[in-house]
Amino acid sequence: MKKKWLSAAAAAVLSVCALVAPISVPNTVTPVAVQAASSGTTLADMPSAYQSAAEWILQNRIISEGSVKDWATIYDQIVAGNGTLKYVVKWQSKQTITLEQRKQLQTVLETAVNDWTDWLVGYENWPYTHVNVQIVGWAVLDQNCLLDLQPDETVYTTTIPADTSYITDGNMAVSELPTLEPIGDETRYRYIHWADQSYQYPDGYENRYDMYLQATQGMIDMGGFGYHWGQQLSDNAILGLIAGTSSMHILEHEMGHSFGLTDFYGGEGESDGFPPGGFPDGGTSIMMAGSSQTITNFDGWFFRYLWSYLAKEDGRFNLTAPSTTTTATTSETTAETTETTTTTVTTTVSETQPAYETVSFTDTISEIVPNTSVTFAEYGTFFFQGDSYYHGDESKNLSHYEAGDKISIQFTYDRESDMIQRVDALQLEENSHKVIGDVNADGQFTIADVVMVQKWLLGSGNVTDWTAGDYNADGQLNGLDLCSMKQALRKETQEA
Repeated sequence: MKKKWLSAAAAAVLSVCALVAPISVPNTVTPVAVQAASSGTTLADMPSAYQSAAEWILQNRIISEGSVKDWATIYDQIVAGNGTLKYVVKWQSKQTITLEQRKQLQTVLETAVNDWTDWLVGYENWPYTHVNVQIVGWAVLDQNCLLDLQPDETVYTTTIPADTSYITDGNMAVSELPTLEPIGDETRYRYIHWADQSYQYPDGYENRYDMYLQATQGMIDMGGFGYHWGQQLSDNAILGLIAGTSSMHILEHEMGHSFGLTDFYGGEGESDGFPPGGFPDGGTSIMMAGSSQTITNFDGWFFRYLWSYLAKEDGRFNLTAPSTTTTATTSETTAETTETTTTTVTTTVSETQPAYETVSFTDTISEIVPNTSVTFAEYGTFFFQGDSYYHGDESKNLSHYEAGDKISIQFTYDRESDMIQRVDALQLEENSHKVIGDVNADGQFTIADVVMVQKWLLGSGNVTDWTAGDYNADGQLNGLDLCSMKQALRKETQEA
């Protein structure tokens, strides 16, 4: 899975930052000041000082990185769910969590989602006054962690080996990480199946879940990950959110990634940085780690700006088709009274999605532009952006291959744009120009390549070209390849 993340280094900045006023984590959740849109507010009402920065971020970060090209953002999930979002919680922890805490966690998630979507209420054609969030299941390492389990609670106990390399590589582990990861019933997981127009969810679409919230024991408390698949924080951070002792800004930062917003880790005007001239009015952004603990006024307007951009995409949100009705309930609490208002809103779900096709063939790459396009000798040119089509599985990353490589590939693409949506299988068949075993890409196969692979397998280094070390041609670099490399090197030495 692709991980957009708030790093350990950034987390350190969150506690003390020399560039802005020092920030400490408050004992209570800081309310977010939302400049609510009045009825009829449109993009034309955007402050003029915000426009150039918003356009720069859209063109140079959002579109360039492909973070909203999949119809799988929270915007898409909300519209497809008629104003609802459904979560399964991955409780990747041995800590216990009470029934009351589980109920409160749903409220935490609903608050965080609506801290974002409140900016859209009354704005252009956004049809909801409130987004209802539901936790529809718990995936656990140990069911005994769920105290006072109720008959109507859904629990999943299936586990898979945990890939925690992205946590350790980012220096975001503070203690031993779990070796297993719990998962839900992924036949119901929208993130996996959104692109398949013919897919039938078991017991109907109402019984799907949209995202995971993953609570991982051993992670730092001041960091996280997020993308369309959901959000991941430490178990302690999530328990702190429930207790009101942790700040909401890390969860809301990761939710920003789930909407398609980007980090701002680089410098001014850089490819991974912030707009030239900085944020408008000397402002900050919750997506720039350390600069704000709340969704800022510019964040809110850019959130609207992005919705306006996506809503123009043909067929993505059919908000004028025959509609269905949903009821959204909001509550306002003061020291003296509690007032609940019920509002009926009319929403629709798009029936039209891009025309996707899955193809499978063996062909030679005649040209490849990393993170942009690949041209095959017989099958022509297809496009791909960043790493969003392979979701972190490096064996399916086309950018590792070069002109002259013959590969067998199966992928799903949009027939109108020739844009690859996901790669299902990818294997190198012939490599006429590389030196087999030359993982450090210095033009020769030596003991240095063996050492590089050995360190990489131990998690203490990287390889320059892993495909050169794929001796067993199984589309991955592993211990079997290392053994083959050692045998080949030994044979070469003996023959010499």
